Amino acid sequence: MEKIRKKITMTRVIPRIVLSLLILGAGIAAMTYFKSLKKSPHRGRIKERILQVEVKKAIYQSVKTRLKGFGVARPVTRIKLSAEVAGRIIYTHPGFEKGRTIPKGEIIFKIDPADYIAELKVLRAGLDQKKSLLAVIERQFEADKRRVKTIQRTMDLSRAEYERVRVLLEDNSIGNRSELDKSEQSLNNAIDNHDQMKRSLSLYPVQIREAVAGIASVAANMDKAAVNLDRCRVIAPFTCRIVDIAMEEGEYATKGSQIVTLADDSFLEIEVSLDAVEASLWLDFEDRGADNISAWFPKPRSVPCEIAWIEAKEAIFQGVVERLVEFDQSSRTMTLAVKFDPLDNCKDCSPLVAGMFCSVSIPGKTIEGLFRVPRWLVSADNTVYISRENRLKTVLVNKIYADKDEVFLSGDITPGDLLITTRLVDPLENSALKIIGE
Repeated sequence: MEKIRKKITMTRVIPRIVLSLLILGAGIAAMTYFKSLKKSPHRGRIKERILQVEVKKAIYQSVKTRLKGFGVARPVTRIKLSAEVAGRIIYTHPGFEKGRTIPKGEIIFKIDPADYIAELKVLRAGLDQKKSLLAVIERQFEADKRRVKTIQRTMDLSRAEYERVRVLLEDNSIGNRSELDKSEQSLNNAIDNHDQMKRSLSLYPVQIREAVAGIASVAANMDKAAVNLDRCRVIAPFTCRIVDIAMEEGEYATKGSQIVTLADDSFLEIEVSLDAVEASLWLDFEDRGADNISAWFPKPRSVPCEIAWIEAKEAIFQGVVERLVEFDQSSRTMTLAVKFDPLDNCKDCSPLVAGMFCSVSIPGKTIEGLFRVPRWLVSADNTVYISRENRLKTVLVNKIYADKDEVFLSGDITPGDLLITTRLVDPLENSALKIIGE
């Protein structure tokens, strides 16, 4: 029974397998037929893409470097006037107002001089008294010098009389002891008077020196009082502009009290902050001499600079480099002072006054052997494209100096190389080139 079932199953499966194989064979035959009907595509020649570019021949050039910075114009001279003596301010200049200009030599303010005039009168009287005392001492000295001769003569006569009385009494027994004692007493008095006069004469030079010193002391005090009296009147040391007023007329000023702040606008100065690296490379310093052995930077050369107010750049003022003010490590900057005369320029342009924010252009050293290219020509990784044998090459360069829209390069460029000046976006290295302009 089992054999019969297997036989029936096989008779059903075999026809199905044969039918499937026939269908598969028919499909393969149809696919082969249709494939034979397809024509092969036409093979064309592959052409290399040629880039059309403009070039510029690389030529060695020298460049005069310039350092540029900004700063605020300020007066070179700015002083604060204070009261040198105490007193009430009794006068101020008619133009004693902030912003006014006072000509040189005119009185700015006065302090009440009454106390100092009185002090000077007292000292003058004391000086006259000291001089009179000195004259009395000198006259007394001369009189005593004449008197000492008389005393000397009296002493000699007393000694002679004493010797005479003594000889008469002791040798000749003439006279008495009382007369001898009187003669001796008279001699002793004469000797005492002579010694006292000598001592007095020796003190006169000391008294004269003391009197002269007293006169000198009073004279010095008089000079000081005269100076204080003169200090009551303060005169403009230069043609100045009033910047600030601390005290007005009628107020009491103590010694040292600030009264007014003045500025001299005849010369202005701008402190310009420069990049420390650029300044150390391009700023033109003087050579260190035998007398310049300081560890500080050498003195920068006094080269002419161009100054312009940023609100009116058409007016160019001329200045000179004055000095190197400071080096700031935190900001990596050098501060350079540039001095200029605001009146020594154009007559019809806007004036350059204190407080204006200005741009300053300072000439630096000259660099030789660089290549000038537009700034955009150098890529972010410091490379440029050149043409060698009509093939694109990428070379590495170094940016030495930049000025506005141009940079000056050194690196793998040689004189005569053709720098590609056409803007290219990610070109293939060694691409073929066609030069359409130079």
